[in-house]
Amino acid sequence: MNVASILLFLVLYSCDKDDIKAEAINKSLDITIDNENLKLTNSSISSNESCNGVFASCKYDSSNNLGFRIEFRLTKNGALKNITLYDYRNENMHFETADFNPKGLMTITNFEYDQTKNYLHFNFKGELLEQSYSDELDVDKKRKHIEGTITIQDVRNTECTSFISDLNFETNNLKFSTNLSYSSFDSVLKKAPYQFYFYSDNGNCTIFKSNKNLWNLDIGTYTFNKNSIENRIDLEQYIGIFRATQLLWVRPIDWKKFQTTGSYTIKEHTIINGEKVTKGEMNLQVYDNGVLLHNINNGKFEVIGFK
Repeated sequence: MNVASILLFLVLYSCDKDDIKAEAINKSLDITIDNENLKLTNSSISSNESCNGVFASCKYDSSNNLGFRIEFRLTKNGALKNITLYDYRNENMHFETADFNPKGLMTITNFEYDQTKNYLHFNFKGELLEQSYSDELDVDKKRKHIEGTITIQDVRNTECTSFISDLNFETNNLKFSTNLSYSSFDSVLKKAPYQFYFYSDNGNCTIFKSNKNLWNLDIGTYTFNKNSIENRIDLEQYIGIFRATQLLWVRPIDWKKFQTTGSYTIKEHTIINGEKVTKGEMNLQVYDNGVLLHNINNGKFEVIGFK
């Protein structure tokens, strides 16, 4: 092999090595847990989107095989559902964001999600809580500080085969973004047996109380006042201690009830992925002992009806 060939071989070999070193980073997590700073990339992170949510799971393994796993769940408009930390280095302790009001101890900033580009980015900063059990609902638990940034450029698409009820509105002093919803039917309640619950990520709950399944209400506007029992909307605020249970224990003593007047308009009934979905808008005035707290106009709701 002559000198020119050797030089060419070395140049090509060097380029190959540079290409290997310059592996593109399409997923990254920069995180501080208490006072420890770590960075995870690519294969340490998995992510996907489904229906109205985005999810990321990040795993760190140390040299002695003791590490941690942290999972992020948000809606596609940035509402915080849950952050969970499994710390295998610390007696497998389990930490989570607070029930009902996860943003009470955790802030999400610079949120960006582009579904067409499969791009997700946000900053997070705050405290997670050691998991509580049924006999510890009123006990302050250990907290763990985390902060950092996550960026994912290849969020995996997952086909949505269901539908999730949603409600959102914004006033000068309250932004309501649903992070959890469910419905119930109680035959004991003669006036409003159908109830549809929407929880926000900042500790508020909006409840539709109806004498009929919303799917069976005629298209049109329904008004109510403070004394109405049926076909009304209530707003409550979580006032219990910060706790994380996974089971989301709902206790009346943990919620402050307000007085409400207003109206809601059923605009459309449609079938989505086999689910009966009612769409509409709401206007709501919220009072605390006669003092107007919130004046909500044109809030949007999409509710799954009962089968």
